[in-house]
Amino acid sequence: MDVQKKIEKWCMDERFVRYANERMSEELGKASNHWADPEYEKLAEAFEWEDRYVVPLVTFLTYRLQLAKLQKRVKQRKSGIWWVFVQVVMQGHYTQAFFTEFDKLQTELLETVMPMLHDEYIQWSNKKKR
Repeated sequence: MDVQKKIEKWCMDERFVRYANERMSEELGKASNHWADPEYEKLAEAFEWEDRYVVPLVTFLTYRLQLAKLQKRVKQRKSGIWWVFVQVVMQGHYTQAFFTEFDKLQTELLETVMPMLHDEYIQWSNKKKR
């Protein structure tokens, strides 16, 4: 079964959706604790002034997501993935205004974050049953 179909199936479980929303909100709440990346800050600031910087910004975020996914240590991998997630969410309405540029990144991010959240949810459910 491909990831999109799994995500659709998982989203039918109200408890999982509630858990996923709480975890995403938790990570967004920790946004100030996420490390600053000087290169990202330069690109984000340039993008605020000129739309042409959207492609380098999305390319950089895609690169950071790929880099995070390659981390061997689980904690570093998850931290890097959440960092990209927070940065994309912080872009807010720009992700819709520049849908064609952000679409592939958002899809890949969803296909990375949701299985990670589902694994956490299964572990959390198993601990709760004990």
